[in-house]
Amino acid sequence: MRILSRLLSLFPMRYVGERTGWGDGMEEMVHLIPDGIAHFDGPQWTCLDIPRRQGRDMNLVTFSTTADEWEDHVRLTKPAHQNDLLKDFEGFAPYIQKLLKLTKPDLDIWVIFDLGDHTVLTFSKGRICLVGDAAHATSPHHGSGAGSCIESSAILASMLASDKVSTVADVQKIFEVFDAVRHERCQFLVQGSRFSGDCYEWRAPGIGNDFKKIEQEINRRHAIISDVEVDRFVDEAMKELNKGLSA
Repeated sequence: MRILSRLLSLFPMRYVGERTGWGDGMEEMVHLIPDGIAHFDGPQWTCLDIPRRQGRDMNLVTFSTTADEWEDHVRLTKPAHQNDLLKDFEGFAPYIQKLLKLTKPDLDIWVIFDLGDHTVLTFSKGRICLVGDAAHATSPHHGSGAGSCIESSAILASMLASDKVSTVADVQKIFEVFDAVRHERCQFLVQGSRFSGDCYEWRAPGIGNDFKKIEQEINRRHAIISDVEVDRFVDEAMKELNKGLSA
């Protein structure tokens, strides 16, 4: 399975309005997207609209899932054409197709890989410690890949700054504690983001196109990712480190 993303365009909202017949664009967009950001979802496809600069611009991106293998082992992008995009979304609502027709003729496809099928069993081994994408490369559906790396960096930096750390063995203990306190949460991010992507494309087991279930499941998973305090993570890691160093 591969997830393909088309980063389409950043449009001035007035241009959107002129080309779609929506006036200055804002009134219609506020009606369609009351919270400012919208997913237009369907089987195997997602279209995401993100107004920017207080509604003066719109960022547009689409996602799809395919069983085709990605043949290029060097590049993560390849060229595409607007006609391919319109064909993929031909069953979507007319106003979505209007948006997609605003894109330039030549587009880029980005392939999205994650570690969902190849879980990293440990983040530490001896003097080696994995952080960020090396440990938990994820799809963007939780919007927290970089955020998770920042959490990990704060925890790791705090432990390395401890006055009790003075030897190579102490550093290795830090890496062990890091794995103990971060592994489960980081793997949840990888699997949760993949599951959320499946929800958006109506492919999640037991969820399908039940919008109420989709909303509940995504909100529950997003809360686990976002409703946290990094200071608490740091405190827990420091407690585990102090216990390990005094053992």
